[in-house]
Amino acid sequence: MMRVQAPYTNLFRMQTFSMQSLRAGLVLVACLAVLICASVQPAGAAPNRVVADLSDDLVEINSSYHGTELLLFGAYRGMPGDDLILEVRGPSTDLLQRRKEQKAGIWINVETFRWLGVPSFYHVFSTRPLAEIAPLQTLTESGVGAASLGLRLAKSKGGGGSHHNGGDDSPVSRASASTDEQNAGLVRNMTGLGLWATRTGSVKTQQDMLYRTALSLPSNVPPGSYVVRVLHFRDGVAISESKTDMKIRKAGLSALIYRFAHDYSLFYGLFAIAFAVASGWLAAVAFRRN
Repeated sequence: MMRVQAPYTNLFRMQTFSMQSLRAGLVLVACLAVLICASVQPAGAAPNRVVADLSDDLVEINSSYHGTELLLFGAYRGMPGDDLILEVRGPSTDLLQRRKEQKAGIWINVETFRWLGVPSFYHVFSTRPLAEIAPLQTLTESGVGAASLGLRLAKSKGGGGSHHNGGDDSPVSRASASTDEQNAGLVRNMTGLGLWATRTGSVKTQQDMLYRTALSLPSNVPPGSYVVRVLHFRDGVAISESKTDMKIRKAGLSALIYRFAHDYSLFYGLFAIAFAVASGWLAAVAFRRN
């Protein structure tokens, strides 16, 4: 009798490679291609020693989204002792910060500040601790770290009272530079939400040519356009820089309802009222006593 089990066994063994191994192979091929493209430059072009890419430059948020992880990778023409800093910055937004005090045994809001133009998402990755890569002044001039964000805040209405204060939180004073203590509080709050982070030693390099790191996007990541920036440092000086874009957007039914509610607010309100009335009428008919 002819035995035909061996070929199927071999085929099964061939298919048992993990997705992680396949992904690593694809990333390696992509990095080599990026390195070749970086090496071939037209005559007279400015030298670019680092290039960057993402495993996925479009992330869609739907009802089943609970966070995801992307791979940041690329190539650079480095030397032993060189360092890399990767920065991922989300769209800017205004944030409210309230200070509470205990009065008569009750904690109430006594002061409200509005942070202006704060990155809604800000993650920094590096090969070593930032203080070992370059001095603070150099990092600030290169636009790396919270000190380089130019954070400003203004006092807003609604110091005391409820959390929403009638929805009026407009600034009542001119924006001014924040203090180190205020910056530390903002960094602490945003880090607690998973929206800001500094991960030193998370960038892995190979033979001073390839690099990679993992970017974790939390479930509360805000939609919008993101900028990924890679800086190549040597002897405490940034010698090259590269940027790439990433898009995060809402998708599915929730995105449709969100856009309809914001773009056609009047019709959305009328539809909500009609839906509530119809639901109440149907419930009354279904449970009406004979």
